[in-house]
Amino acid sequence: MVRRWGLAWGAAFAAVLIAGTLFAHPGLREDVFGDSAVLLLISWLPMAIGGVMAWGLVQAFGRREELDRRIVAAMDGHPLYRELGWMVLLLAGFVVSMVLLSMLFAFYGAETGIAPDLAMSVALVSRLLFLFAIPLLLLDRSGITVDGKGTAMPSIALKAVEPWRWLGLIPVAVSVGLIGYLILPHIGLPAPSLALYAMLVAFAVIAGCEEIFFRGMMQTRLELLLGRWGGIMVTSVVFAVTYALIQPYDAVSQLPGHDLVHDTGLALLTYGAASLLYGYLWACFRNTWINILMRVVMFVLILPPDLQVGISR
Repeated sequence: MVRRWGLAWGAAFAAVLIAGTLFAHPGLREDVFGDSAVLLLISWLPMAIGGVMAWGLVQAFGRREELDRRIVAAMDGHPLYRELGWMVLLLAGFVVSMVLLSMLFAFYGAETGIAPDLAMSVALVSRLLFLFAIPLLLLDRSGITVDGKGTAMPSIALKAVEPWRWLGLIPVAVSVGLIGYLILPHIGLPAPSLALYAMLVAFAVIAGCEEIFFRGMMQTRLELLLGRWGGIMVTSVVFAVTYALIQPYDAVSQLPGHDLVHDTGLALLTYGAASLLYGYLWACFRNTWINILMRVVMFVLILPPDLQVGISR
């Protein structure tokens, strides 16, 4: 019954949050139903096309049922509810870490705020600690188990040896290609530089931590409890709300930073919508590398203003 109604409950939860923020914030209503409405629709279209393509490729060439059975076997014996509880605590620790480290670096930084390099350090350290290192110890136990179950999920997610599991690169290429076609004439590409290459490494680390935590760990467990789309929906809501909470302290967030209500509503309509595709790609191919690649390209296409390193048009 929980699995059957997982999508309905997840969609209802997201709808209530979006409707609540729209009702409570006139500025958000003006953004969503004003000039930004067209931009939102344009940003959603490539994601929707990518999702449809992923579905078609899996239906034609994939063996998702067999892959799902491997996921179920890998999660056998895991205390799912307890592990999800740990993940909630880790997310809380992540947010607190972002706040405290930002305050610490701001104290030693420039008077006008945190310098971009220090802000990026906050983003990297907090994610590496609370979205990667500690979760691996608590949930997968770093693979150090007597029965070997701790190594099962990392092996599935990071060792995609079946050729069909790389077909997700096609919808990723189409989606980011369409997004680039729509926005690059207006914002340009960052010019090649050592700073850009360093950012690419940082973006890859950030994307890896987030995709392992939100998709590989959280969504996988929620799928077993709520069904495939229930897991995708709830994870997308959590992902978007997390970005809204850390926006004032995060170097890679592209939210405008008006206030929490505004940013939560906008995050659900942007980060949440994009997360639906990230989650569906994971549900189809269980290939973390595809998700990381898409996230890195998205970071580069839409660099936060504080991290601009020179734009070539």
